[in-house]
Amino acid sequence: MGAIFGILHLTGEQVELLHLQKLETKLRHYGRDKQASELDHNLGLGGCLNIAISQSPEEEPLYSDETFVVTGDVQIYNRPELIARLHAHSQASNLSLLLAAFKKWGNECPKYINGDFVFAIWDKQNRQLLICRDHLGVRPLFYFYNGSSFAFATDQRALLALPFVGRQFDEVTLYARLSGTYHLAPEATYFAQLKRLPAAHLLKANAHGIDIQKYWTPGRHKIILAEEADYSRAMYDIVADAVKIRVSKRAKLGTELSGGLDSSVVTILARRELLKEDKQIVLFSWSPPYEMVDKQPNDERQLVELVCHQEGLQVQYFDPRQPFARNFGELRLTYAALDEFNQEYQYLTAQGVKLILSGQGGDEAASYRYSMYGMFVNGYWRHFWQEARYLANGSPRRLARIIFDNAVLQLFAPLNYLGKYNIFRRLRRPGKNDCILLNKNFAKRLKPRCQEDILYYRVNPVKDIASGDIQVRTELNALLGAHYNVQHLYPLLDHRVVDFAMSIPRTLFLKQGINRYIYRQAFAHILPTEVCNFLSKNDIARSNYYYKKRYNEVNNLILTVNRLQRDLFAEYIDWDHFDKALPMLKENLHIQNLTARLTGPLYEIQQILAEADK
Repeated sequence: MGAIFGILHLTGEQVELLHLQKLETKLRHYGRDKQASELDHNLGLGGCLNIAISQSPEEEPLYSDETFVVTGDVQIYNRPELIARLHAHSQASNLSLLLAAFKKWGNECPKYINGDFVFAIWDKQNRQLLICRDHLGVRPLFYFYNGSSFAFATDQRALLALPFVGRQFDEVTLYARLSGTYHLAPEATYFAQLKRLPAAHLLKANAHGIDIQKYWTPGRHKIILAEEADYSRAMYDIVADAVKIRVSKRAKLGTELSGGLDSSVVTILARRELLKEDKQIVLFSWSPPYEMVDKQPNDERQLVELVCHQEGLQVQYFDPRQPFARNFGELRLTYAALDEFNQEYQYLTAQGVKLILSGQGGDEAASYRYSMYGMFVNGYWRHFWQEARYLANGSPRRLARIIFDNAVLQLFAPLNYLGKYNIFRRLRRPGKNDCILLNKNFAKRLKPRCQEDILYYRVNPVKDIASGDIQVRTELNALLGAHYNVQHLYPLLDHRVVDFAMSIPRTLFLKQGINRYIYRQAFAHILPTEVCNFLSKNDIARSNYYYKKRYNEVNNLILTVNRLQRDLFAEYIDWDHFDKALPMLKENLHIQNLTARLTGPLYEIQQILAEADK
């Protein structure tokens, strides 16, 4: 893990060294080993480097020649290919390869790089800054722009520490989070003047302003193969290679194993690759141990054990009974899984792990969960009809119900305002009762500006990938992993894997009632049969544990509520109504959910500002 940062005053005003140093100080924990920055009048550029996971002994936070300066947080997985094409020496640093690629291919250079990266290139002669984020947004990048100044950094808290960066809230984003409305805005943050650079985008900044362009969209070129088995083999080969090139020979590896398809595939492939080097892999699962929660029906822990038994591995389960230091302080206290993150990182780092392989992103991309509604909306009507007939099993009544539920009923989801009688569970706008704790004027003013994208959910996988949902987890892992000096790798977010999955017929992902069909077929020969055929997504043991635990956490919720700076959010919350609802917390599950949903974002914002001010 590393970090980058920079400031460009578009008016020509000189960058203050103190401001650049402030950015570096805020980001140093991302790259503890080396930090460097450079001033070029109205441009300041810098980076922080973690040597433990660098890919070349020549790696430095900055690299420059007579015309360019480049900084980046970069892992390149096709280094041998790039080195050959660019005629570079085998120990060339990633930054030097990036610069050589830019000189050869210009703004097209990201298309030739397979990796997780965010980088910035300063053109000294043309006084232009180019910033690029990787295909799936694994590496975070935030920026500020007000017309006269531009600044960017790996972490938004660093930008908020700058005196010229405004802290006004983005009210649309705030309302979406507080009301539970789905709002498609991958660039948005809680702050009006802070934006994310979306995945697969380039940003240019110069005296004329900024310009943002998308350089990659998956699935542009459709892939049609002769047989179903050909798709399975191709899927296996590309995923296996994505895991292989991420299995480091330098740093010890860990994996997150849930018992689901994606984490099981990644763990098994990584384990077998490491056996070639006679190396071990360390496993961690977020499920509770059997001593805390008895065996459940459809218990994913059984699947975890099957994978471990087959591969000769052992797993460490999350155990809330074990004491551990909260190394994040109160950072992101609002995340429900913060305890799991803490224990995972502490356990893995105690075993010497520096890199954590994750199956994150599989659901959205590689192993994609398709639906009959998706078939219907996207025009796969013949396949929709075939699937409905198969599931009906000869019953005309069942066939009619399947068609009605998966086509007709879904089309009326945008019209649903039935409140507690809502039958459209996933495609629903917030009802009146969902907003009872919000300031009425705020809710009335923002509701028309913040509507759900009704056709979004599981209908268009390419749009799903571009939504920014994947980056919620990758950015969180980057933020928290920096504190432990560990880094996550995501083989299923390899852009080749995603492009392949988006390019083959979507109907391959749903067949005869089996979701993620072609992905299951591809890995059936390496997965335990029970894991391959397991259709549920819910981790029953973990769900049961948290269902019981939530009643013991009401006091913590009240404590968090009492820590909120009410003046900061007076315009958005009806605090009188809020106070009247608090006594009902322990008895009323709906009030618990509403309070937690409001408290989470507010406390997160408060902590982001507090971290920026330290």
